[in-house]
Amino acid sequence: MTLTVHHTCSKKGGHQKVLELFPFASDHNDDEGKRPFLGQGYYFWDYNLSYAKTWGRNHYANDYFVIEADITIDDEKHDFFLDLVGNRKDLVGFVNLLGEFDFIDDKGAVEGIDLCHIIDYLRYECPPDVFPFRIIRSVDYKNTNEAGIKIDFNYEQNGRKSYTILNPKFIVSFLSKDDIVYLTKPFIKFVSL
Repeated sequence: MTLTVHHTCSKKGGHQKVLELFPFASDHNDDEGKRPFLGQGYYFWDYNLSYAKTWGRNHYANDYFVIEADITIDDEKHDFFLDLVGNRKDLVGFVNLLGEFDFIDDKGAVEGIDLCHIIDYLRYECPPDVFPFRIIRSVDYKNTNEAGIKIDFNYEQNGRKSYTILNPKFIVSFLSKDDIVYLTKPFIKFVSL
């Protein structure tokens, strides 16, 4: 699988230093209110320059770079890749795993437990074979107003509409920089003013 990804970061240090140190980790630290969506790691937006800019405005006080690169994930070779976007088998397996640990039930997630805590628990408190995944791809529906362009499949039936989202926000998280395989040299795609 080849992806064009965007990484939003502070301008601190300037162009050269940012490209030298890129990508920057998103650490899990409850004391500082840092709880990355998919646990600790290196985060990218999957081909979403628009939302990478939104992230920069909201999280870097409009003082940011967006770096772009093409990466590859060999899902045949990388058995440590959990694709919650494009692999239904991965999604069902993950749901079953969460059920085994009582993180979810028939009604959804257990109150007070979020995905960040679940993933970090599975990675750091369980044997590696329980959760071997070092790369995770997921959908971010954090803000329903910005969840994407909704379009109805058909007219309303029984008081409900079926729809799809044409531009969802996909996130790719890598546990380690060593897991990232670049096909193109990362470059600064956007500079805020």
